[in-house]
Amino acid sequence: MKRIIVTRQKKLASSLMPYWVIPGSKQAFMAQFGLYGDIVQYGALGQPIQRIDIAVLDANGARIKNGEQIVLDLNDNVYTVFASTQSGSLSNEVYLQGGQFIDGIETYYLNMTTKGGMKTVSYPWFE
Repeated sequence: MKRIIVTRQKKLASSLMPYWVIPGSKQAFMAQFGLYGDIVQYGALGQPIQRIDIAVLDANGARIKNGEQIVLDLNDNVYTVFASTQSGSLSNEVYLQGGQFIDGIETYYLNMTTKGGMKTVSYPWFE
């Protein structure tokens, strides 16, 4: 079993918007739901254009709010994790290799921040 502990930094950009931490392959997720590119387009008023249903995100990942920390226990066959906004902007993909063993569980500490927000829509990013 693997355990990831994700801490989302407090940021003003997207402070009211939850993100979803999604275990598994980002490329497979994008192919399954017809997503092209990492960042969603935005409308004339600068708002992101929705390209994925929130029910899909809830079914495939775990919500994380601004400034929150979550713990996810994953199967050993999960090798990557990424994040999504509610509109479908995707983060970088983090490879889960070489975590430290705590009580027999391979554990990873991940720090998430928000990028964008001025000239582009904001999106999650693992540091």
